[in-house]
Amino acid sequence: MKKYFLFALMAVSLVSCEEELTVNTPTFEAMKSYDFWRATKITANVDNGDLVIVGATDSENVTLFIDNYELGGEYTLGTDNYNVATYSKTEKDKVYLYSTSSSTGKGYIKLDPVEKQTPGTISGTFYAEMVPVDPALVLPETPLVNLNKGVFFRIPLVYPPAQLETPNP
Repeated sequence: MKKYFLFALMAVSLVSCEEELTVNTPTFEAMKSYDFWRATKITANVDNGDLVIVGATDSENVTLFIDNYELGGEYTLGTDNYNVATYSKTEKDKVYLYSTSSSTGKGYIKLDPVEKQTPGTISGTFYAEMVPVDPALVLPETPLVNLNKGVFFRIPLVYPPAQLETPNP
């Protein structure tokens, strides 16, 4: 009788074990300095071959801009104004803006190759070390913003609406 009770107890314990998984697709996240940061609002827009990916929370905004993008491409940040990462934070009615524009900051944006992309979405990785745009507006104890181990995954692409041509009479 003891054996049956033990078998029944083991069966019940195995059946009651459940693994709860959450799916984070799409996602836009990174390590901001040493803290995990995840966007709660995400968008990716394509216009005339340019790609703009935005990840935001209630007070922070990270924007990745790639001029004339190609899937599988790697784009260096901080060397020109064509490929740029920006970070902004609103705190006490002030907006603090950091950027990797021409000759400031550094980093990269790497888009996954075509075979790793899901149609209609964009995925890749990034790293950005950004400096203040206005030296008078610097977050306390934050002379630069460092986003490393950045990932954006399966963010739906939004294209501008097609312009209908009106025929000439």
